[in-house]
Amino acid sequence: MNIKKEKYFSREGFTLVELIVAIFIFSIVLVAIVSVFVSTLRSYQKARSVKILKESSEYALSLIAKDVRMGKIEKNSSYSNGNKKSVFMVTRNRNQVKVCYVFSADNAKLSVFENTTNCSDGTEQILMDLSGTGMTFKSGAGFYSCPSAESAADLGYYACPSVQELRRGWVEINLDIGDPSMETDEIKVQTIVSSRDYGWEEI
Repeated sequence: MNIKKEKYFSREGFTLVELIVAIFIFSIVLVAIVSVFVSTLRSYQKARSVKILKESSEYALSLIAKDVRMGKIEKNSSYSNGNKKSVFMVTRNRNQVKVCYVFSADNAKLSVFENTTNCSDGTEQILMDLSGTGMTFKSGAGFYSCPSAESAADLGYYACPSVQELRRGWVEINLDIGDPSMETDEIKVQTIVSSRDYGWEEI
């Protein structure tokens, strides 16, 4: 009796070509998954950075607005003539301390100098630092300010927008932040604040 022996050990494996094709397809899928993950992570990080910068901008703006409302805009034609400037000075009526808000030359920082006389001396405190974020203050960022007019002569001397009556000082604060690479939306935070100038120095 002849019995056929089954070939239990004759199964064929993958060929080299099949293995290469499988690895290639797996690599494409893996690259796609990694790309989606990296893109999602970058989008999250950018959104988080924009959120933090927006909150910082609003906080800095509130500090400046508080000084303006409770203080007196300094009458210095070099930075309070109605035109956009990168510096802005206020005298705090409470203690007669002069403070100056300054955008750095590289448009990466917004600082405040306390106990200053010329917006460069005194104690510096950095309110916003965009270094390392890939974003900078844009050309629209700055201060448009004008001191209060206490006499008719003030209206002409300080060259602020022409008005025919005495008025309070004011400042328009613009904190425009943008990404030079245009990968992130711009952040625009701005407001106009009037100086009440309580005149505490005369009390």
